[in-house]
Amino acid sequence: MLRDTIHDIVAKTLVSLRETGALPMVDLPAFEVERPQSVEHGDYATNAAMKLAAAVRATGEKANPRALAETIAAHLRETVDVVPAYDLIAGVEVAGPGFINFHLKPEWLLRQARIVSDDAAHFGAINIGRGEKVNLEFVSANPTGLPTVGNGRGAFIGDTLGNVMRAAGYDVTKEYYFNDSGLQIEKLGRSMEYYLRLALGEAEPVRPDEGYFGAYYETVAQRILAGDAPSATPTDAINAQPTAADPGVSTATTADQPKPRRRKKASSSATTGAALLALPDDERAAAIGKAAAAIIMGDIRQTMARLHVEFDVFFNEADLTTTGQRDDAIADLAAAGYTEERDGALWAKTTAFGDDKDRVIRRGNGEPTYFASDVAYMRNKYARGFARLILVLGPDHHGYIGRLKAVSGMLGHSVDDIHVLLYQLVMLKVGRDTVKMGKRLGNAITLDELYEDVGADVARFFYLMRANDTPLDFDLELARKQSDENPGLSVQYAHARTAGVFRRARELGVTAAAYERADAAALTNDPPNALTHELALMRQLLRLEEVIERVALGLEPHHLTRYGMDLAEAFHRFYENCPILRTGVEVTPPVRLARLQLLRAAQVGLARTLTLLGMSAPDRMERAEATDAGATGDAGDAGASEQ
Repeated sequence: MLRDTIHDIVAKTLVSLRETGALPMVDLPAFEVERPQSVEHGDYATNAAMKLAAAVRATGEKANPRALAETIAAHLRETVDVVPAYDLIAGVEVAGPGFINFHLKPEWLLRQARIVSDDAAHFGAINIGRGEKVNLEFVSANPTGLPTVGNGRGAFIGDTLGNVMRAAGYDVTKEYYFNDSGLQIEKLGRSMEYYLRLALGEAEPVRPDEGYFGAYYETVAQRILAGDAPSATPTDAINAQPTAADPGVSTATTADQPKPRRRKKASSSATTGAALLALPDDERAAAIGKAAAAIIMGDIRQTMARLHVEFDVFFNEADLTTTGQRDDAIADLAAAGYTEERDGALWAKTTAFGDDKDRVIRRGNGEPTYFASDVAYMRNKYARGFARLILVLGPDHHGYIGRLKAVSGMLGHSVDDIHVLLYQLVMLKVGRDTVKMGKRLGNAITLDELYEDVGADVARFFYLMRANDTPLDFDLELARKQSDENPGLSVQYAHARTAGVFRRARELGVTAAAYERADAAALTNDPPNALTHELALMRQLLRLEEVIERVALGLEPHHLTRYGMDLAEAFHRFYENCPILRTGVEVTPPVRLARLQLLRAAQVGLARTLTLLGMSAPDRMERAEATDAGATGDAGDAGASEQ
């Protein structure tokens, strides 16, 4: 990382100066290297001198941070002239109370364009994760209905975070956890019984007071009656189960390739509508609910696939019971001394690890609680070899943080090995109106409906534009616009424009080999305005590594959308001020080829950003406005090239 290179240069300078006696003999403090808010103050700045002055004062001696900064800066200037590895630095200056600012050489910056292009598939990748195994769980909505716009925020946060963490060197498994049994599924079953009887022509079937209602459930009933079932039911969905031989073994499938549904003719089997309705009263709701859940889970997987949300594992909670893992988890806690009998029930001593109260793990009737499944599931994850667990949960799950951290502690891991990432509510806005919705009211806005309205790419971008802990107002009218006003299209428009220039270059006989080996130094003599935009574009491209680090460490994917818009803006300014193939503008061949090389680097950076966001990188796009003056092509083609 470029920032780390500057940090290393400063650290070596401090050591050298201390050894020669030019700096006080104190333990060298930690210091920061950051990008200044304005490029006028340099490309990077460090507070090393001020940190050093504080360390000296701590010993009782006096220290002037600006004087220390001048000493460090003077040595850096001398070193830059004699050490080839430091040839990226053009100048070093002291500012304010003792900041040291670094300016990078324009020719060095421009040479990086070729390096970016040569590493297109991995551009921006870093290795702060060092292969650490991370389990990233998100969405995890039970199959009682289609995913709503509320579920979408967790889906896009989790999926994008997983992409970025992989680029940061982590070994990430994206996981979906669901339950197709229990009280929720029985409630679903009672609702579906109502719709099944309606579909079979019963005049006045009993409609439950509470349940799941709406047109979608009518279609599920029809599909049950038609014998329609997914080829992989929730019970058969891919799970990762630890084994004694290899606790890390798992079989995975990605959601972008959902298995096609198989339609079965209605028969007398226990899964057909008539057979389900004939079951005894105490079995009927659960059985109907399970049959409906199988269909709904298949639909959920297809929805995720349409929105480019990928999962490596779909884990069914029922497997924790059938394989004995839930009982084993309770036994493990008891053996470790973290359970006690109280009031006729078995309690887990979660307060020993900071929870606000102990939790019942087995009721007085001997039945395990939902909390017992939480313990077993986390035990399963650790048994699969994950060193770190991340759960992306909605705003109503704040109370889960303490108990889940306590479970981690009781299982012999650090409470910090699990991180609960909470996101805030989503409000869908049309003009000034807010759309209120609820799954149980039957009027929820589904992700499928949003997909049909604005598409997967725009939806993803809009969801990721705000910090996780900030409520999100999804402006539907803005998202529908096919113009530059729509921030969800800004990065894609930029990528399409780069593709348009390259199409025109090929038509004119300019080969990739020619601009790939171009001499970037040809741009250093450009007019100041053009050079300013060329360097600004290169600086933005080189920020990607730092953005990936920030997202991966802070678990904040919204920084990537902001970076994408900044990069797109830098590209558009370059495009407008640095002509390449524009008709009527004379550009020398060396400059043209060097700008094409820089354009290729921009294309790589834009495509890489879009890929990390889970979006497509189109070569052509249609938009509402006419193309810019001086460009020709199909009307509204954002990929129209300069001529």
